[in-house]
Amino acid sequence: MRTLLRFIQRYSTLLLFLLLEILAIAWMVSGTDYQRSKIVALNRQLSGILYSWVDGAREYLSMREVNRELVRENTELRNLLETYERLTDSATVIIAAGDSMHFHYVPARVVHNSVYKQYNYITLDRGKKHGVFRNMGVISDMGLVGIILGSSNNFSTVIPVINRDFRLSVKIKSNNYAGILQWDGATPLYAQLTEIPFHVELSVGDTLLTSGFSAIFPAGIHVGHIESFSLDRGNFYDIRVRLATDYQRLFHVNVVRNYRQQEQLDLETRPQ
Repeated sequence: MRTLLRFIQRYSTLLLFLLLEILAIAWMVSGTDYQRSKIVALNRQLSGILYSWVDGAREYLSMREVNRELVRENTELRNLLETYERLTDSATVIIAAGDSMHFHYVPARVVHNSVYKQYNYITLDRGKKHGVFRNMGVISDMGLVGIILGSSNNFSTVIPVINRDFRLSVKIKSNNYAGILQWDGATPLYAQLTEIPFHVELSVGDTLLTSGFSAIFPAGIHVGHIESFSLDRGNFYDIRVRLATDYQRLFHVNVVRNYRQQEQLDLETRPQ
């Protein structure tokens, strides 16, 4: 009680002002129809502004859930497309549904990402209990991301294209010539394509795709495009590649599981 009295005494002037304002507004509302209509119109306008703010805030807060749902739907579509392509391949003899599945996609969220180091890494919120293991590919809606370096039960580490240790076979879409994609550590926007001989016809803007030569990625994943090229090194081009993936905007990815990866690796390493 003493606290309440102290509060009233301290803010008596403000409380009196608010009381008089309320009485004035009540008097105006109970007055003429014109005054009443003005007050009602003002109330509607203020209510509309308030509701717009609340609705905008609610929509913003729901964006994370919307993005998560879109990623889930995109992953399902990738898996359905993979199944459809295998089923319609006339060279595939289907024994069971599992035998016809080649690649499967596991959605994951980026929980940590370095961009401006020489040896960048990405951490995902999916691990062994989600079927994510070493040497699985990682892609996004933008294109190629990297390769799983290792995994725990609930998390995994990715070595992205923007890591000095990254190497992958990619091909030029216009002529199917394959080279090695690697990174020089200069900028996260560009990489280099090596081992393309001087006699190959190139054009600025040529699209680069995964070659499918490794057991990690399917062929045809978008890698980027040729930004520039020169013949400064003997018989091979120096090719500058603009990467398709913007690593600073990377939040959701798909881990690529190749059901036939081990079979291919066993065959390739078997003594002839």
